[in-house]
This record gives sequence, structure tokens and C-alpha cells, in this order.
Amino acid sequence: MSAESMTELAAKLGGSVTTGPKTTILSVPSEKAAQACRDVASVPGLYHLSTITGIDLGEEIALLYHFWEGKRFVQVRTQVPKADPRLPSVSSSIPSATLYEAEIQDLLGVVFEGNPYLGKKLLLPDNYPPEAPPPLRKEADPEKIRKMMELE
Repeated sequence: MSAESMTELAAKLGGSVTTGPKTTILSVPSEKAAQACRDVASVPGLYHLSTITGIDLGEEIALLYHFWEGKRFVQVRTQVPKADPRLPSVSSSIPSATLYEAEIQDLLGVVFEGNPYLGKKLLLPDNYPPEAPPPLRKEADPEKIRKMMELE
């Protein structure tokens, strides 16, 4: 994807582009993230979504969708408020996103509406306390969670 076409895509989606030596980051508002991922995945050669990562920023959770082909890397970046972390799932158009979204749901509490694992646990045990914060959030206290689960 050329720098010019990436800039056009960012303008269309109300986002911005940051370009580094090997990576291009397309930052978009959360309501445009699914469209941005579909647009990037439709570029010949960039169809491979290698993972989705999440970062607890305090009041928000940042999500990065990592696409690559050869030596080209494109990241679609968005943020959701921690108070209501919801995004539409891209799993119907990018099947490899299914498990990555389920992992982020378990570990950071982001709800991907339309994901087949919605409401199911992928990595966490069935007895993980519903009142406990997701384990990768900053407010998660492993000792308290272990006590809630009666492991200590």
C-alpha cells in the first residue's frame, strides 16, 4: 500500500498516518476500525492479520491490528474507553481475527460484537470471578484475584 493511498484512506476514515522505516500505522476512531481493517486486508499482499494486541492506557484501551506481507507492515490502531470497551468484530471478513479478539476479550475485557466467542472464555478458567477485572488491566491485582478464586 503506497504512502499516498494510505493517506487517502486515513482521510476517508477521519484518521491519521505515521510512517516509519518498516511500519505504517493507520490510527482511526474506534467506529472506523473495522472498516480500516477490511480496507487494509483487501490490499493485495497485506491480507495476513498476524495478531491483535491491546494496551491498557489507563482510561482507554489501545488496540493494534498487525498486518504484514514480506517486509511490509501495517498497523491499524484505535482506542476504546475502558468504561465501555466495545468494537465490532472483524472476524466475519478476516477469519484469523476470531481467536485474537477472543483473547483480547478475556485478558483486557474488550467486547467484540459479532465474534463467535462473545461471552465465552478462551484463556481464563471457568471459575474466573466475574467481579474481578480482566487480568491484563492495570487495576487487576493478582493476589486479590487468587483469593477470589480460593486459590490461596
